[in-house]
Amino acid sequence: MHAVEEVSGKESLGAGRRIWAGGPAPRRRLIVPARPEDLLPHYDVTISQPGPDQVQFRAVNRWLAEAAGRHGLSCAVIHDGIVEESIRRLATGELTVGYHLDYFALWHVAGDRFARLSQAVQDAGGRPVNSPARARFFTDKAAAHEELTRGGFGVPATVLLRPWAPDRPLTAAERVRLRLDGPGACVYVKPANGYCGRGVVRTDSAGLAAAVRAGRDGDTCLVQRAVRPPRLTCDDGVERPAYWRVLYCLGELIPFWWGPADAMPGGVSYRRVTTGEVRRLGLDPVLDYACGLAELCGLDWFSTELCLSDGGEPSRYVVRLAPCGPAFPVVAIDYVNDQCDLDVQSRWPGGPPDDAVRHIAERFAEEAWRLRQQASREVIALRMAA
Repeated sequence: MHAVEEVSGKESLGAGRRIWAGGPAPRRRLIVPARPEDLLPHYDVTISQPGPDQVQFRAVNRWLAEAAGRHGLSCAVIHDGIVEESIRRLATGELTVGYHLDYFALWHVAGDRFARLSQAVQDAGGRPVNSPARARFFTDKAAAHEELTRGGFGVPATVLLRPWAPDRPLTAAERVRLRLDGPGACVYVKPANGYCGRGVVRTDSAGLAAAVRAGRDGDTCLVQRAVRPPRLTCDDGVERPAYWRVLYCLGELIPFWWGPADAMPGGVSYRRVTTGEVRRLGLDPVLDYACGLAELCGLDWFSTELCLSDGGEPSRYVVRLAPCGPAFPVVAIDYVNDQCDLDVQSRWPGGPPDDAVRHIAERFAEEAWRLRQQASREVIALRMAA
């Protein structure tokens, strides 16, 4: 049998896109097949997650199911209990999925079940939110680093340590590039395929060798200079580090001032960047960087972390804070993350604002509806041609 979550109520739709005029919203449901035998032959939208009910996804899943329902679309969770059977049925034609949102694929792990699910949706004619091949490539930080550097995108000074040379010491030139011998110098050691901060270590020169040994685990390591961004005064009069997390969703940018909740004013990680701040501080190059990155990686849904650097790295995106003031290159710290945080600020202070998550859920539902309309037109065209 299916577990069903009922949702209802009045709401505005989409940040200025259109407004629902009133009246009770129809009751909608999120479909959660408990067992393989509960799978239906088709879902318009599916969401992957290990457990059938994970607290950090309750809000976005509810809003997605509600928005999908307003378009007459079905919305289901594919979890550990049914993922293998879903993959099998997609391969045999017993199951079709119109639009698939991946939250948990480990693209670098051979045979990962959620990576195979996303690929199976695509092979069966459905549309994953991101191309599996492009997600696999650009979420590898070492591969992304090379592509960003080649394209003139700013990145902090970085040394790549490959797994086939696990004990290679840094050369004198690499130490100079990382400024390791300067006072108070620090670097970050990052596994190329780490996620959610796992394996990331901040260290000084003395602890570097131990950090590399601990974080390698058969993967390429990035040793990256710690950037010190300037602080900027926001429209609320509060100074914040010039560090942003930008969400890119289906052609739309949603930029935030960002940092760990316990280190940010107000005790929350995300604060929306205002249009006034973009104009007053000259932050258009930050948004241009995010747009350029979207064009480069070809993903429809990702986040990136950008900041102004004190290191003068080459970057085709530069912010000058005053007509005669210093120029700061825009650099990416977390290059491309295809599984963005969609927990909500009302549940914990590290999550993005609720209205932003709701808007993203509605954008996904609109895209699923657009794809279904496109598929219907193609079927009609084929019938007429026959």
